[in-house]
Amino acid sequence: MDKNARNTQLDFLMRVKDSAPQNISFVDELAEVLGMSNDSAYRRLRGETLLGIDEIAAICKHFKVPFETEVQKDVSSVSFNFLQLEDKPENFAKWLESLNRDVKHISSVQGSHILYAADDVPIWHHFIHNEFIAFKLFYWMKSILNIPAYASSKFSLGLVDSSLIKNAQELLQHYNKTQSTEIWTEDTMNSTLKQVEYFWESGFFEDKATALRMCEYIMEVIETLEEKVKHGSKLQSKEENFQLYMSEVMVGNNSILVSMGKTKVAYVSNNTFNFMSTTNPGLIEENEKWLKNLIKKSVLISGVSEKQRNRFFNILKDKVELLKRKIK
Repeated sequence: MDKNARNTQLDFLMRVKDSAPQNISFVDELAEVLGMSNDSAYRRLRGETLLGIDEIAAICKHFKVPFETEVQKDVSSVSFNFLQLEDKPENFAKWLESLNRDVKHISSVQGSHILYAADDVPIWHHFIHNEFIAFKLFYWMKSILNIPAYASSKFSLGLVDSSLIKNAQELLQHYNKTQSTEIWTEDTMNSTLKQVEYFWESGFFEDKATALRMCEYIMEVIETLEEKVKHGSKLQSKEENFQLYMSEVMVGNNSILVSMGKTKVAYVSNNTFNFMSTTNPGLIEENEKWLKNLIKKSVLISGVSEKQRNRFFNILKDKVELLKRKIK
């Protein structure tokens, strides 16, 4: 047996195991995915039997871990996974379900961590009130995906399927359970504010009262985040699992690095709110260096730095008040 092939397989299966939920028997799951006995699965885990191409494909598809090796570290080309979003509501629903599953999976892996440099507000923070969830989803489907069914429609809570709202709420719950670090700037909230302003100026709200309610929901998003940052926790138990850094250096794009055991996954923003993901070692190494450098130039405001924290959130709140005055 080729020694390099065996070591590559052992490394691959170790990364898959590290990324799998802790509450399952990995060998049982592997055997079921490959349609074989546990003994056969164990032989592959020990490197006694090499995986076939079809078996690698089945493992990658089921566990969502691309087959990339250290050999690719010096290769300039990078392969990404992404969910193609066309102008169909069902594709958008699949995207939200997929994101929900991914975050649920991350939260289930012991020691996992999400590091997020936020050019725009991470989407889960918006998901605290049904009507505002509906607005965000409606905005993406109407203005970004140009779904024909919403082309001539004004925003209304009833136009957004309740299953989408439920998925969004679950996504926030799963995110709240994860260890995470976010890096924001004073401009991170601008995109959300611009969306409300655009809908108001374009006549896509039924009335002024609806537009002003959206502003109040944004204020609620800010105040909810402020409370989490104050305690360094997204949980009611106040168990520390959240860090927020304030950066005076422009972030420029949404960039996410997820760590699950020995597995790391980089997510890169695509087409406003969609993401592409990769486990390419070279890109992850470069991305991680950039994120760590950004943190060094930022101020930690979760649990500490009360003066800077208050100043930061007051700036965000003032922007909401300015938008309210424009609408009034």
